[in-house]
Amino acid sequence: MSYFDFRVVVPTHERRELVTRLVRGLLDQTVARDCYEIVVVCDGCADGTADALRSSHGGDLTVIEQPQRGPGAARDRGAAGASARTILFLDDDMRPARDLLERHDDAQRRIGGGLVLGALPLDPGSPRSFLTVGLARWAERRDERLRRDGERIRFDDVLTGNLSIERGTLERLGGFDPAFFGASVFGDEDLDLGFRALAAGVPVVYAAEARAWQTFDKSFRALARDIRSGAAADARFAAKHPEASPVLTLGRVAAFPSWERRALRFAAARPRLATPAVAFSIAALDWAARRGATGARLEHAHAVARAAIYGLGLADAGAAAYAAAESTA
Repeated sequence: MSYFDFRVVVPTHERRELVTRLVRGLLDQTVARDCYEIVVVCDGCADGTADALRSSHGGDLTVIEQPQRGPGAARDRGAAGASARTILFLDDDMRPARDLLERHDDAQRRIGGGLVLGALPLDPGSPRSFLTVGLARWAERRDERLRRDGERIRFDDVLTGNLSIERGTLERLGGFDPAFFGASVFGDEDLDLGFRALAAGVPVVYAAEARAWQTFDKSFRALARDIRSGAAADARFAAKHPEASPVLTLGRVAAFPSWERRALRFAAARPRLATPAVAFSIAALDWAARRGATGARLEHAHAVARAAIYGLGLADAGAAAYAAAESTA
């Protein structure tokens, strides 16, 4: 590897302990330290993240502070001006394998530069609850499918929690779309990048050996905010890429199990009536998750609540018509 072959970019918001742990892991890689640089972008942090990183690792990384504009804007800011051949994006709650950079480099060399998706297994140290049980299953299914169907990667497989991209490719694609930026905006900036990359013929591969474990410690209240905002992001995505709608949640409502479909459609069509029941569900599920509860009934209640929260997000975006449609195909 040549000097600064990688720039590692980490957007973070109010997660001082997790991002500090991530930086420690990045400073203990199998590749030579002068082969990569680390840039952490503090996106509206008020918890002392920037000071903590500078005091503990000041000479080993660059810390950028900005008003909160969302992770897409933070990633663009962190990648700006890079001379490295490859940009590696990591979420702040990841725990990297010691050979993470080496494995991304191997995959980038195999494809001659492009976009490499790394594995996203759940960190076993994550607090156990019905949330982490479900997330672990999702990560395992994703890994199995991408190992099996690597030639059929879809845009919604492109997740920036653990993703490397050739710098020139990122520049040609224009980085992340500002339409998905904002302090209250969550989701789809990475899917949009993936959609544009695939449409442009950029090589996109899955490298199962490039592992970073996600430590999921988010409360259900915080997750509910993300789901609601993510529905609005899906509506923006569908307006920009109508042909992609059938792959998004809003394009698959008709295929949902009965209770989930009904909850989503009712919340989207009658948000004022649905809001009190959704608020009660969020409080109850947040309580259960904090106590580490698991079980099939909770997972069912979680699925129905997620659907209703998503429906409220569609209503927020003025996109309730998606919920009523039998199909967007």
